Amino acid sequence: MCAVCSVAVAANAHAQSTADLRTIVRFVECKLDARAIDRFVGRVDSGTVRGFTSQPPQEKAVDLAWETEKPIQAWGTLSNLVSMPSPRQMLLAVPVPVGDEVNVAKQWAARIGGMSEGAGTVSLRENANWRGVDYRKAVGKKEIRLLVDQHESPGWILLGCGYDKLFTRSN
Repeated sequence: MCAVCSVAVAANAHAQSTADLRTIVRFVECKLDARAIDRFVGRVDSGTVRGFTSQPPQEKAVDLAWETEKPIQAWGTLSNLVSMPSPRQMLLAVPVPVGDEVNVAKQWAARIGGMSEGAGTVSLRENANWRGVDYRKAVGKKEIRLLVDQHESPGWILLGCGYDKLFTRSN
């Protein structure tokens, strides 16, 4: 009887992990609602998302990185690293050749369509010698974001979703 119990517990733990991976994919691809985001972020904060670990800060690496045990497939690519710059934003970290980040990001932006940069981003490049891009596209109250920072995170593009407007009452 106990052997059956342990098999059931192991199967349930695996199912939970699969459900968490699906939630991460849906978070990154702008497919969650406010309740699902709050529930998932609460579980991240309490450390109950199995196989999802915060990575220590490193120079020249993805900022605010979290690693999954198993790769996730989102936006048509695989990665086991995401960035969570805020509880309302998750970006899939996609490795690319160092020095080619901006070109790869432009290709992704063209593929997604309708993405643009704000005046602040253009100003950063022109006046502060920042090397990167920060494309965004509104999708209802959600925002697809494609970020490159060649100084802080060489060899990576970050593609995902921000949900800030979903949580503001004025919109």
